[in-house]
Amino acid sequence: MTKTVLDEIKHALMAAKAVQGEQEFCVAWLGKNASYMRVLRFQQLQPSADALAVCASKLNYYTQRLEGSNDSKHKQWAQRFAVLHSKCTTALNEQARTKWQAAERMGAV
Repeated sequence: MTKTVLDEIKHALMAAKAVQGEQEFCVAWLGKNASYMRVLRFQQLQPSADALAVCASKLNYYTQRLEGSNDSKHKQWAQRFAVLHSKCTTALNEQARTKWQAAERMGAV
């Protein structure tokens, strides 16, 4: 699920012309190497909590900035970014919950 969220965010940012492509998205919005998403796909991995947290933080930052604009297009993008931020934080919380629940089942906590 979280990979789908990152794909959705990447496509929205490309539509907003905030990024040119996947490599820029990985570096500028996930704080990762330019090939990060490609590696996730190839190795069938889920994104790291770090990547989700960086992305959520940046979406929240730009949501707040765009909300302060008088431009109606900026306000529309602020609403879209807010939805994406919510999806990103939900994915992060789900990933964290899975981790701590697994630790509890193993008796590590």
